[in-house]
Amino acid sequence: MIPSFNENELFPAILRLFHKPKGRKSMKMIFLFICLLTTSLLFAGQDISQRVKEFARASREFQEIERQNFTSHFLSLQKALTPDSSEFDQLYYDLNFVVTTSPENLEGTVTGYFRSNVNGLDRVKLNFDSREDIGAWNDLAVTGNVSGFSLSNLVLRVDLDKPYGVGEEFSITVHYSGLPRSSGFKAFEFDHNFAGDLVISTLSEPYLAQTWWPCKDDPSDKLDSVKISATVPENMIVASNGLLQSVTPGANNTKTFVWKEKYPITTYLVSLAISNYVTFRDSFEYQPGKFMPIDYFVYPGDFNTARSAFAKMPQMLRVYSDAYGLYPFVEEKYGHAEFVWGGAMEHQTCTSIGRVANSWETVYAHELSHQWFGDLVTCHDWHNIWMNEGFATFSEALWLEKAYGKTAYHDYVNYYLDDIDSWATDHVYRYTTDNPGYIFHRTVYTKGMWVLHMLRHVVGDAIFFQILKQYPYNPAFFHKDVTTEQFRDFCEQIYGQDLDWFFQQWIYQPYYPNYQWGYLNFQQDQQNYVYILIKQVQDEVGYPHLYKMPIDLIVEYPAGNPDTLVVWDSLAVQGFQFPIREKSQSVRFDPDRWVLKRAEQIPVSILDIPGNLASEFKLYPNFPNPFNRETRIPFAIDQKGTVQLEIYDLLGRKVRTLAEGYFEQGAVIDWDGTDERGNPVSSGVYLYRLRFDQREQTRKMLLIR
Repeated sequence: MIPSFNENELFPAILRLFHKPKGRKSMKMIFLFICLLTTSLLFAGQDISQRVKEFARASREFQEIERQNFTSHFLSLQKALTPDSSEFDQLYYDLNFVVTTSPENLEGTVTGYFRSNVNGLDRVKLNFDSREDIGAWNDLAVTGNVSGFSLSNLVLRVDLDKPYGVGEEFSITVHYSGLPRSSGFKAFEFDHNFAGDLVISTLSEPYLAQTWWPCKDDPSDKLDSVKISATVPENMIVASNGLLQSVTPGANNTKTFVWKEKYPITTYLVSLAISNYVTFRDSFEYQPGKFMPIDYFVYPGDFNTARSAFAKMPQMLRVYSDAYGLYPFVEEKYGHAEFVWGGAMEHQTCTSIGRVANSWETVYAHELSHQWFGDLVTCHDWHNIWMNEGFATFSEALWLEKAYGKTAYHDYVNYYLDDIDSWATDHVYRYTTDNPGYIFHRTVYTKGMWVLHMLRHVVGDAIFFQILKQYPYNPAFFHKDVTTEQFRDFCEQIYGQDLDWFFQQWIYQPYYPNYQWGYLNFQQDQQNYVYILIKQVQDEVGYPHLYKMPIDLIVEYPAGNPDTLVVWDSLAVQGFQFPIREKSQSVRFDPDRWVLKRAEQIPVSILDIPGNLASEFKLYPNFPNPFNRETRIPFAIDQKGTVQLEIYDLLGRKVRTLAEGYFEQGAVIDWDGTDERGNPVSSGVYLYRLRFDQREQTRKMLLIR
């Protein structure tokens, strides 16, 4: 949270800072103090909730642009994983590119180092664009531990020079030249920015690295490390993964940039961003006196805005390092490189961003958090993409909580309830992965965020944040990949209880609970009680699943000091009875919105409480009466048997049968004012008739539309 300052304390505090000895640490304290003060003053006159809405709108726009780009630009290029993909691991790539701009061309020399997982491995298959539809690569050659090769149907088949046994290593070098296809988000593209300057950049998610370099394009098989060398025109700068090793002038007015990523990395995170950038640097003090560079590569026209828009990055790195463990690539860097794109992409150690704007604060937070969730720990496959995107979207809300307070967190999470209708039919888990527009649908981001928001309440803050801090650095996941099932099991280990029910209903199933609820004050033996009735009615719209969730109930009293009650609801109809200190003034149902739901308050009668229906044949007055949307009809029976409860109009025509079947005891039946076909009936007086054991009773009720 950004602290507020009392003006009577503010200036003495500044004077005390400036009268301290001016060592590096003292000057840094002064700088941080002024940053916090500036932020506080910026927001002093603003409505924080309105600011949060602006951030949320920017993030939603970012998500929608990415989804639309996927849908409109994706060319049906599959990653086409081959049957023998598990028979070898990729270890290291030495990528060497020469990029020319007139004509536009990419010349690549890629050497991959691999290890056999089986005995007798004599052929491997790599993913590489075979380009049957746009023209073959020029100068294609494959050398190394190779006896032959062929390229077709997106697969480079390489015959090895001998059979390799388990643990034996071999290398393959592929040389090629041509203009890579544009596909998916971007792949490899030559673009121009708003100023007309040339921008050359890559975006390979989900399986488009193969369009510009041969590899095993599988997120579950990470490289141990990678070196990226790019020769470009001398007026351009290359941003990439890891640390810059060298910049060397070359022939024909060129420069060669060599980057090295020493940490494990998956293929879709390997990137290039090339333009006439201006650069500047910030730093993150990850330990006292130890700093990691934060490097920015921006268009000249965005330089001034970038210094403001990126100013919070050190604070974001601190927030996430405290919550998730130290920034995972701290021995290298973090940074941003602009590219021509409406969204952004979490390339390892160097996020590619499509806009420089203060309103993109949560977008920058989203991409930074991907360095933990997506880069350090990567989804095993695209079915589990919520493990990347849901976590990053939740991290947006967490950043707002730490920077602006708990209310900002809840406002941000609740903003996305506008998406609830689409969540009714869509799963968080992606059951098919052949359409990137579906893989990266907004449900993955926003409902995925809500899943973590709800998990936080289910297990409690202490355990939840213990999970988030230990999970990325657990040896099973550290620089590796993860499935939803593995994450579920890890949560269960920390929590100490089963959570399969939670993941089943929120990850693998669509929809959400529709609650009808109400409360009633009553006294018994001079003790005040509140009775809470909760019904799940999502079956009325065709979804039969019942949800198990803890629900907060806030009981408020005339004198204040409300009580918080937590009930675990899991049945179609469930009642809860609590002793309270005095008659309640009101009850609020999940007021902080920890449960993804729709909820409607309904009236509750003493007859709803089990045991309060008489042990006799009796039809009670409906309530409320008159009614508009819905009324409730209680009845009692004196023995087990078949009950028939029907609605008639005053002409004696049957409108609807509400109940017809075997009952062991009385019940309260709801009528929503519709006929047998589900059509609303008109205003007027209606009769409701109970038949049981050759007996019947009839009462009147009034419907007012």
